[in-house]
Amino acid sequence: MRDGRIFYRNVKVRVGDLPEQIQESIRNGADRKIYVRADARARYGDIGQVLDEIRKTGIQNVCFFAERVSP
Repeated sequence: MRDGRIFYRNVKVRVGDLPEQIQESIRNGADRKIYVRADARARYGDIGQVLDEIRKTGIQNVCFFAERVSP
């Protein structure tokens, strides 16, 4: 979110908890693919931290969602 909050599966989490959450999901049968939806006003540094934590899981397949801005 633009205010730095991070959610995983609609639950607010700390950035450092992401690898554990992701690995638990994989153990429970989730695909080894991550979808990232970031607020257009989110800080680049916050998104970079999230990507660093995702990399710790060994997942290579990361997709970004982009929303079209209404005129």
